[in-house]
This record gives sequence, C-alpha cells and structure tokens, in this order.
Amino acid sequence: MSLSNAPVGRPYDHFQIIRGIACLMVFLNHVVGLLSNGIEKEGLWYDPLIIPLGFPWVWLFLILSGFLLTKQFVDGTTKLSSSGILDFYKRRCRRLLPMLWFVPLLLAPLYALNVWSPFLPAFSLAKELPVAFALPWVPYLQEGNPVASVNSPVWSAVLEVHYFLLLPLILWLTNMSCRAMLSLVGLWLVGIAGLAIHVVTSGTPAIFPGIYQQHLYNFGFMLAGCALALTKLRSFSVNRWWPISMIFLLIIAVQYLAAYDLNIALALLPIAAVPGFCFLVLQANSNFQTPVPSSFRALELTRGPPRWLELAGMMSYSIYLLHKPLSYIAIAQLDLARFVKSPLSLLLTTLGTGTVIAPAVVLSFVFVENKFRYRTALQRSHTAKTA
Repeated sequence: MSLSNAPVGRPYDHFQIIRGIACLMVFLNHVVGLLSNGIEKEGLWYDPLIIPLGFPWVWLFLILSGFLLTKQFVDGTTKLSSSGILDFYKRRCRRLLPMLWFVPLLLAPLYALNVWSPFLPAFSLAKELPVAFALPWVPYLQEGNPVASVNSPVWSAVLEVHYFLLLPLILWLTNMSCRAMLSLVGLWLVGIAGLAIHVVTSGTPAIFPGIYQQHLYNFGFMLAGCALALTKLRSFSVNRWWPISMIFLLIIAVQYLAAYDLNIALALLPIAAVPGFCFLVLQANSNFQTPVPSSFRALELTRGPPRWLELAGMMSYSIYLLHKPLSYIAIAQLDLARFVKSPLSLLLTTLGTGTVIAPAVVLSFVFVENKFRYRTALQRSHTAKTA
C-alpha cells in the first residue's frame, strides 16, 4: 500500500525545503572539508567560505524537530495521554531506529571486504552496538561518544532519540504552557551565556567535541522549537526575503567567526542562532506538509530547485546518516581527491562525489526508511479516524 500522489501544482513544503538545505550543508561540510585539503587556500579572503560549517544546521534540525513534534500535541493529532504517548513512541521508533540500525549493517560488510577509507576509524561492534541502542544517556566520554563510531554524524540522531523520549514528559510537566517552555529556554540561554563569557574571557573550556555533543548544550534548540509550537505567534507580515537575507548574513558571519576562533564561535553562536532560526521557522507555512509522493511524476522536479530541495528534505535522514561514510569511502576507493586542483575542480568533484553515493542513499530511503515511514503515516491516519 502506498500514499496517494501529491496533487500537481501543490504548494511548497517549507519544512522539507529547510531540511533539504540543512542536510546538504552538512554534506558539504564533511565532503568539501576532506577534498579541499588538496588546494592552497590559506590567506585567501574567501578561505572561510570554502568549507561550509555543519554545526548550525544540526541546531536547525533540532529546532524543527521540537516544533513539528510538539505541534502534533498542540493540534490534537497526538493526545497527551498514556495511549497517545505510547503511539507517539511507536511512530518515532519506526521513524528513527530502522536507519540507525541499517547503516552499521551496511558498513560492516564494506569494512570486512576492505572497501573502506583511511579517513574513517575501524569498524568496531563494541562502538556500534551502543549507538544502535541510542546509548549512552550519561555524559559522553570521547571513547564512548557516538561521534567516535565509524559514522560520526550519528551522535545527533542519538540525541534525537533521547529528546523524543523526554518530550511528552516535558509537555506534561509544563502543562503545555508556552510561558513555562520559554522559561526553560531562558534558563538554557543563561547557561549558554555564562559559558560564552567564560570562553571569551579565559579561552576555556574547549567546546568541540566534548561539550558540543552533550545533551544540555543542544537541548535548548529542541526546547525553542517546542516553545514555537506552543506560542500564539504565526508568520510575521514581512517580505519573505527578509528571513532569507537574515539567515544568509548569519551564515556568512558564522563562517568568518569560526575561521577566527572556532571555540568562541561555538560559545556565542547559539545565542544568535536560536532567534534567527526560530524566525525562519515562523516564516514557514506549517499548515501544509506534503506526503511522500508515490510516483516519480508526483515529485514535480521540473518545477526547479525548490522541488529538488524538497526531495532532499524528504530524504534528509538517509542523507545525513549515510553521506559521510559513503563519501569518504568513495573518495578513497576512486581516488577522487586527485581531481581537486582549484575551487572550481573542488566544486565539480564534490558534485561528483554526491552523484556516486546518490544511488545508495536513494535505495536506502526507498527500501528501508520509507517502508517504515509509510507504516507510520498509515497508522497515524488510522488513529486520527478512530479518535
């Protein structure tokens, strides 16, 4: 059974477009970061712009998750009751865990066959099993941190699992009050501000990687998304280019600040990113979210880049979890770095790398992630009809 085709000429799904941009920026961060080692760029005015940073886009993913998951409870799609919460947990497990388990199952035989990359750590079952079960809950030591696995970006997927398990409890404790949720965000911002002051004045502690991947450092972004869903605010009456321009300028500032001092950037930027990204989310049309199209024609890819980004957003979880290990393996096995001699060849080789891994990502999305997404969507439809 499959979902019906999206209607021709349908509106854009703003949230999928945002996800598409975010996951592609993370892809560029890892792939360009590796391939650009072969070109001379130090001292060039555009040097900070060559490698897009990945960390702000993880924050954006967390804000979107907080907003869209909380919106289910606000709209009444999911009830804050024992049966509603249990159903919520089942759907989120089906949504997140299959790909979390599939990726190491794909990588293990590649490692055994020596189809690997020297830029990836050795595959270790001792490291991958805790990740598959979304462990640990305790503060991460570097050795046990999911970032130490063969697929370092998986750390944020682990946090997503932790956060969705905690979300109904938080909504219950705050009585789904926007004021209470904003108070939690405010407390988090005070803590981040204190950390920022200490980093700016003393240069310590080092935020990446130990603090950056911790629960408390990232929890505020999820809570900010929750607060957005609970607030009465809706899209502001401003020209749509304003939020786009603001986010673009923020990205440029992030690139240059991180090039100057990454630790200071990681200390200061959460304070700027929360209002900036929240403003972007408020500009999105949350009343329309397209289902996954069941035919190629329904993708409407001839309508241009927004539809392409929408498709990338639909596949963003598969892209996010697969892009780094598969790209690094492709770069090593095909010796793609030899083609990088200039910024232009860097761009072309990056696009080539994406093309090489695209079939594996698409097949994983269709036959693993999307199989469970269909079941989740159908179950939600049945729940809504019988509620």
